Amino acid sequence: MQWNDVYISSSAAHLGSEIEDVRDAVADGRYDADECAADGYLHVRVARDESPADMGVAAARLALRRATPSDVPFALVVHGGIGGQGLYYWPVASYIQDRTVGGSATALEVRQASNSGMAALEVAAAYLLTKPAPVAALITTADCYQLPHFDRYRSEKGQPRGDGASALVLTRGAGRGVARLLSTASIGDARHERLYRGDQPWESHPGANGWPVDLRGRSRDYLSGGADIGDIVRTVAANQQRVMNEALKDSGTALDQVARFVFPNTGLTLVDWDARRRDHGLDVARSTWEWGRHVGHMGGGDQVAGLTHLLESRAVGPGDRVVLTGIGAGFSFSAAVLEVLEQPEWSSSAG
Repeated sequence: MQWNDVYISSSAAHLGSEIEDVRDAVADGRYDADECAADGYLHVRVARDESPADMGVAAARLALRRATPSDVPFALVVHGGIGGQGLYYWPVASYIQDRTVGGSATALEVRQASNSGMAALEVAAAYLLTKPAPVAALITTADCYQLPHFDRYRSEKGQPRGDGASALVLTRGAGRGVARLLSTASIGDARHERLYRGDQPWESHPGANGWPVDLRGRSRDYLSGGADIGDIVRTVAANQQRVMNEALKDSGTALDQVARFVFPNTGLTLVDWDARRRDHGLDVARSTWEWGRHVGHMGGGDQVAGLTHLLESRAVGPGDRVVLTGIGAGFSFSAAVLEVLEQPEWSSSAG
């Protein structure tokens, strides 16, 4: 999908205040030493006594302070998350709206696992087309991975989790922002949906199957039933490349014109950079991995937080094109191409 007159006015991140050295987790027996060496992470961000909902509010308030112009009416607040946001049976998007933009904007939640933030971006862009300009949308994500509900090092293999929130202000008909949204693409492929479900029975209430969440066990269930791990890897890689190719084509961008790529903050065991460089002309230096290995996998917030890091650190400037990509369990795949228009004077919020 090609977009016209849709801009990123601002973005922000609010990361867990504690920077945990993964070697300390290994020494404490919380992180397998061999996995640590293979994954390549150095630190993860950990939140203390802060709910995902309040982290989302903090990120949103910073993004709103950065947004220009500041008087554009908001038609949508959309929030993405994976786990609990502070309470079950409770609309977190409305909470964020009440503490940020207020008004009568529609408040929605997108829960498509680690692709939630990217899915929210495309939903918001489409929604803005239905409203009179000038108009804006606030997009947030937030997750915390705390025991007893989730074990950031053991619940899933290859992507230790980092606590954090992200926020982005998207506008239409309000003038230039820091970046222009050129294109997006999304697809779904549910052939391997059971990889993250396994053989567990449906839960009558959260935690009925026990805490912490055991995503490794669910994957073992699926693979023990005869699923082909090679086919899973090939399917995921092909779909990720497919949405990237579609977004690049719609934006009129060649691969060698992309300044930086923002991939999910997954460990090196899940990202074969040699293969990616060989097959698609990419390498780790053009990604945000060097930043991500100090943060951990935030879930749906990796992309906007990664973009925020690129802007805050002045790693990209006017004229640069940036590709964001996301993958969500189930599976869903999204990509977006942006053109940076300004080099904002923002202090660091993304690490």
